[in-house]
Amino acid sequence: MRILVVDDTEAVLLLISRFVEALGHVAIPARDGGEAIRLWRECQPDLVLMDMMMPVVSGAEAAATIKAEAGETWVPIVFVTGIGEESRLAEAIELGADDYINKPVNLRVLEAKLKAFQRTLALNRKVREQSAKLADYYARAEEEKRVVQHLMEQMVNAERLSDAQLEYWLSPAESLSGDMIAAARTPGQVLHLMLADGIGHGLTAALNVLPLTQPFYSMTEKGYTVPDILIEMSKKVRQVLPVGRFVAVVLIAIDEANGCIEVWNGGMPTVLIVGDSGVVRHRWASRHLPLGITETHDVDTSTERFYFDAPGTVVAFSDGLIEARNRDGQPFGLLKLQRILQLPASRRLTGIQTGLDEHLQQTAHHDDISLVMGHFGSRLRGGGKAQARQLTAAELGELFVSAEPSWQYGLQLGAAELRYLNTVPFMMSFVNEIEVLMPHQSDVFLILTELFSNALDHGLLKLDTDLKQRPGGRELYLSARKDGLSRLASGRIEIELAGLRCHNQHMLKIHVRDSGAGFDWRGHAAPPGESGQGTGLALVRALASVLVFGDTGNDVVAYYLLDAPPTPRGELS
Repeated sequence: MRILVVDDTEAVLLLISRFVEALGHVAIPARDGGEAIRLWRECQPDLVLMDMMMPVVSGAEAAATIKAEAGETWVPIVFVTGIGEESRLAEAIELGADDYINKPVNLRVLEAKLKAFQRTLALNRKVREQSAKLADYYARAEEEKRVVQHLMEQMVNAERLSDAQLEYWLSPAESLSGDMIAAARTPGQVLHLMLADGIGHGLTAALNVLPLTQPFYSMTEKGYTVPDILIEMSKKVRQVLPVGRFVAVVLIAIDEANGCIEVWNGGMPTVLIVGDSGVVRHRWASRHLPLGITETHDVDTSTERFYFDAPGTVVAFSDGLIEARNRDGQPFGLLKLQRILQLPASRRLTGIQTGLDEHLQQTAHHDDISLVMGHFGSRLRGGGKAQARQLTAAELGELFVSAEPSWQYGLQLGAAELRYLNTVPFMMSFVNEIEVLMPHQSDVFLILTELFSNALDHGLLKLDTDLKQRPGGRELYLSARKDGLSRLASGRIEIELAGLRCHNQHMLKIHVRDSGAGFDWRGHAAPPGESGQGTGLALVRALASVLVFGDTGNDVVAYYLLDAPPTPRGELS
């Protein structure tokens, strides 16, 4: 140690200095308090042996100055005191001195005290080093949290969460949430909702859910279905996360046009369908494992559907909500949540937040809490009809005679490709790159989807549309479609897109042909009814300015006017 020895008596100063050096330490002598302060500033010694009564600056004053300048660094100060200095000693210790030794100095006691302070100083340095490491670790952890939080804010599009059909609440247990809520619409205006819960909470849990955002948003924007998105999510999770990490996920698709809610629940609490009256009309318990546990090829992507004929709300939440415990250890529980959901729809979210606050009674919740509510049935509450502008006979004739294609894009698929290729989202990748089509991609997606489905279902698979009208018919139809597609051995579908320009008018031509025997298309292409609803070919007729079928029904051309504004989705379901 470097020891500052301070005494105005030369003999005592020399004795203590030599003894300190004999013990293997470095002695720094000073003859008064002023010199002691100066040498402290220059040499920064580890310990100070200080006489109480000295000229210029007393020992107590010098000790107070050194302690003040040392700040958080601990510098032990031991006073060497004579008889009658007890009152000053008490005052000096109150000002920060650490110990004292009486004159005449007992060298054996002084040696023992120096050894004790050396051990304490070593421990203090170790603590300070660990404290500095912890402070550095904390600063880096906070920076990492800031970066992750910024990434999450960028990757979870808050603008899409402001959808009028959606309400949500996210309350993290720490600064970062391991729960994630995301929402996006397909080009056909199906609302996709994702609620994910990463294992644990805080930074590590937040990192677990980040890989889900890219496939969710990009594939939804192209019109892919929930099973397709799940496959890509599973690949991402298996690729990015370490072994042992997994993510519980619920994916929800709200399709207003077809009156259908589709759900895949992997490890999340039961998803509820609540009517406007507050009655629970349907439940989806978890039937699948969280993503990341099994290999992607073993993931069961089969979904469950609910067809609605009245407005309502689909409610999904993380286990942090129903498992939040109060001071007595009682969980919030599903029953209490369901009672609050009996409130009018506009008051449910605030009711849940208030109910949880009352339950917790200012006790912190120890898991992330998330809740998302997707409202459906807006078309059942009424809405105006929307119809594309129909061309006059003169315009139609001029279109066929004078229109020149500015670009063309074609695709021909055989049976093998049709079995695995999700055709319409694939083509939308091209549509989204054509500047003139970008504002109209929703209408284009719907027209392409209906014409392609018509060619596949009726042209190649020969499915009976009347099957949908039977009890449970829509599920039977989908099952027959899946089975027929898996056994499809021959046939082809050709799709051609072309941008046409006739004088100052721009149009999109969509031409779909199939190799099937055809079908009676006339009964399927009637205009939408008085309610403004249109499905299948009736929907295409409402969107397109011209719809032309060949006699057998396996060759159809739709012309879509690009100069007109796109059809408002709230008016046409």
